Amino acid sequence: MPVPFRVLQFGLGTMGRIITQTLMDRGNLELVGVVDVDPEYAGKSVEEILGSGRKTSTSVFTSLESALHVLGDQPADITLIATLSSLNDIASSISDCFEAGMNVVSLCEELSYPYIRHPELSRNLDGLAKKHGKTVLGTGINPGFLMDLLPICLSAPCQRVDTIHVTRCINSSRRRSSFQKKIGTGMSPEDFKTAISEGAITGHVGLVESIRMIDDALGLELDYVEELPPEPVIASADIETPVADVKKGWVIGLKSTGIGRKDQRNVVTLSFVAHAGATPEFDEVSIEGHPKIVQRIEGGVQGDYGTVGMVLNMIPLVIEAQPGLFTMKDLPCPRNTQSFWRSD
Repeated sequence: MPVPFRVLQFGLGTMGRIITQTLMDRGNLELVGVVDVDPEYAGKSVEEILGSGRKTSTSVFTSLESALHVLGDQPADITLIATLSSLNDIASSISDCFEAGMNVVSLCEELSYPYIRHPELSRNLDGLAKKHGKTVLGTGINPGFLMDLLPICLSAPCQRVDTIHVTRCINSSRRRSSFQKKIGTGMSPEDFKTAISEGAITGHVGLVESIRMIDDALGLELDYVEELPPEPVIASADIETPVADVKKGWVIGLKSTGIGRKDQRNVVTLSFVAHAGATPEFDEVSIEGHPKIVQRIEGGVQGDYGTVGMVLNMIPLVIEAQPGLFTMKDLPCPRNTQSFWRSD
């Protein structure tokens, strides 16, 4: 009888809940528990929190230590960390998971390509992973696929690559309310500018990591990589959104741009555009070279669903990989793995 991969999850936030529900519906994955520090969840089951009608009961633990106390010394094959974007904030949890004998896959954007932003921490995590014979990967739909791995793969037929331009355009009104608020929907231009300067709005997290991954994979030897300050997208007329009625002249979203330069020339440009009413929605990779390649995904990939698909599909590949800290360019070609089962 096929044996599922055992998964311990960290985080029951907005994305964490979506991941949990999908994970529990996937036959080749077994959710053994969830760790979340929110005291409101203490003593409850995952099914109770999600409002699920399942008869089974999956425990929510307030710490990894309490999970280990109940689940034993080897609680799962892998931990799925769906909490924070900063590698510094989750590094100790990753280390603790290695100590407990678990591999790690995470949504943490900075973990998608951590070597430049966190060189020492990257070396430490890589060494610790190898010491314990475990693997760690940061992934998602973006960073992790659309704006980095996809252009890397699409460059394969090119005899020569001159420039790469990736654009992701999203109608934010179709996304969860927390995302719409994060991009400044309903703010005045002045409030948006203040939020940017104070770091309350950061734009898309991961553009620099995506450019660094492309640079590394293709050997571009870029001289300089930067993420430009996010620009507001201004409403040309009054517009209703799920989170606010936005007046003409106020903010309905933002545009974030990342650039990688070589010899004063823009070689890699990543454009992330998200605002209410954006049309058409699409993901596009344009490679100038020989031959020229333009690949557009009409309608774009829905971000939440795509992120869940990426992290769950990478679980079997991470478990089977060699020990160490890896990025998406280092592992076998990602694919749907719902038919992959644990080999004992």
